[in-house]
Amino acid sequence: MFKGIACALGACLIWGLIFVIPQFMSGFTAIEVTLGRYLLYGVVSLLIFLQLQLQGRCRYPGAVWKRAFYFSLISTIGYYTFVVLSLRYATPAISALILGVCPITIAFYGNFKQKETTFRSLLLPSALILLSLVIINVPQIQESASLSSYILGLVCCFLALTTWTWYVVANSRFLKNHKEVRLSDWSTLIGVATLAWVIVFTLILGVFFEDQLHMEKYVTFGPELVRFLIGSAILGILCSWVGASLWNGASLYLPVSLAGQLIIFETVFGISFVYLLEGHMPPVIESIGMAVLLIAVAYGVRQFAKNKAHRSLT
Repeated sequence: MFKGIACALGACLIWGLIFVIPQFMSGFTAIEVTLGRYLLYGVVSLLIFLQLQLQGRCRYPGAVWKRAFYFSLISTIGYYTFVVLSLRYATPAISALILGVCPITIAFYGNFKQKETTFRSLLLPSALILLSLVIINVPQIQESASLSSYILGLVCCFLALTTWTWYVVANSRFLKNHKEVRLSDWSTLIGVATLAWVIVFTLILGVFFEDQLHMEKYVTFGPELVRFLIGSAILGILCSWVGASLWNGASLYLPVSLAGQLIIFETVFGISFVYLLEGHMPPVIESIGMAVLLIAVAYGVRQFAKNKAHRSLT
């Protein structure tokens, strides 16, 4: 269990950078940042894959590749499109509140699919996580200017929550049922599939939204382009490839219900990075919220350790 927890915390630490890196990529839209991230992830994954092929490794049947393309579509293009739309049409605070519920939905859905613990043991940590999210986000919630836009944003929030919950549980089940697939190889296969989807998505944007594309930004060398390229490299290589490999380890070595609860550390690390960048401590109310989060996760880990010890004795 320790190895899985270490992988989960490492992945969440890296994913926390997602909250701050885009702030340095001024002059580029959220869609451009997303495409830049996944383009770099895909290119690096393709280079790694080609090198492994020359070494006679990373050879998997078509069924594994089919699953990689399917998972990639759900977890990248699908999920992040809904996230971007939710941030655009609803307030960032309400989006963070709804999307932050994913540790709870993953824990319950994962336990429903795999029956790893009792649902009663999930109630208290889930309630504490929900309470902490309310403490952190509700004071920042402001009313949207348009009710229809707000409703659309809420729908996109719940669609993003649903797709990510499904993906985390399905990915965990796949890795546990296909232990012949190496964790780093799976991250690479997902990356190669992501590159294909990014190309398709970019072509669609070029055909139907050509008037909104400003290609001169990508051929004019300057500080903004340099920051965009460096940011895309960090997001694509570190946050996507390395982060995904670490999370695959957590998915393999931990019960998905516990891994789902640990994903809340992405929020904790992200908020910490934001305030570290701004050079001041978080407000008292947010500090209380994060403390409640840590208590919830500590309790969840303790419950799983007790259940595991009880099963080993019986």
